[in-house]
Amino acid sequence: MKPEKNMMKKFIFALLLLPLSVHTAFSAEMPDMPSMPGMPNMPMMSIPFPTIPEIPVPKGMGYDNYFKQNQPVKVVFGVSDPGAQLKETLTNAAYTIKYLKPRGIKYKIQIVLYGRAVLPANSFNEEYGGYSELMESLNKQGVEFAICNNSLVALNQSRDDIYPYMKIIPAGILQIIKKQMQGYAYIHNTK
Repeated sequence: MKPEKNMMKKFIFALLLLPLSVHTAFSAEMPDMPSMPGMPNMPMMSIPFPTIPEIPVPKGMGYDNYFKQNQPVKVVFGVSDPGAQLKETLTNAAYTIKYLKPRGIKYKIQIVLYGRAVLPANSFNEEYGGYSELMESLNKQGVEFAICNNSLVALNQSRDDIYPYMKIIPAGILQIIKKQMQGYAYIHNTK
């Protein structure tokens, strides 16, 4: 196996584990952060996102500056389902930022919505209103949202009805391919 492919596989594996293990690295690199009540040596992350709980990080655990040496961290998420899959994606993006940003690690995150995940803002708010505040918060932290034009047209949706911070791109699948070719790790949650 080529060293680049092996390194990419390790990197993708690390990103897949990040939401589950983000709590393992925080205090080693940021010892002055406040602790969680009743849990000394387990600092809280400092970036609030609606509906995303703080996770304590045991002291002495981390990624040994891997991400600092390999910046920016580039991730593209593909989302075709507006329900549980989108929720998991938004959660993963939030925890990725909660880990990287306080450490001064640059990141580029794009969430590509295609298929049934392309809904107008009013329908989205009616069916999945709990996500809109989190999506706005992620966008304020630099996360880009890309909407598949093919899906928009196929589902008879109007360009004027999507959230203003979302960018319409020609095709969701081609956008994911483009990002992968630009060195982004592709994450597709299956919930």
